[in-house]
Amino acid sequence: MDQTFAKEYTVTADLTAEAMGSGGIPVLATPAMVTMVENACYGELQKELKAEETSVGGFLSIEHLAPSPVGATVTVRAALYEHAGTKVVFSFTVYEGEKLVGKGNHERFIVKKERFLSKLS
Repeated sequence: MDQTFAKEYTVTADLTAEAMGSGGIPVLATPAMVTMVENACYGELQKELKAEETSVGGFLSIEHLAPSPVGATVTVRAALYEHAGTKVVFSFTVYEGEKLVGKGNHERFIVKKERFLSKLS
């Protein structure tokens, strides 16, 4: 896995605080930013895992620093911060052009799919 990576997203109407119910204005919702971060980190990590493995989110801290309007392109930039056993930690920033709109840390855990799903019952 590359030590750093980036993934772009477009802010659409369904990703706004107004649409998601987390606020009353049509700007990128914090829950949508969380999903973008998890998606970017999951996708990058999944490239390195075996077919029977996946990763699950375990922790995320985020600061949502500035608004982004519908139509804006935001970029999640993440860096591998720590990899210890099954725990993988990323630090990330979210930019709209040169404007920093978010930052934080995200932990994921590598799991065996079948074993993890067996815990549902």
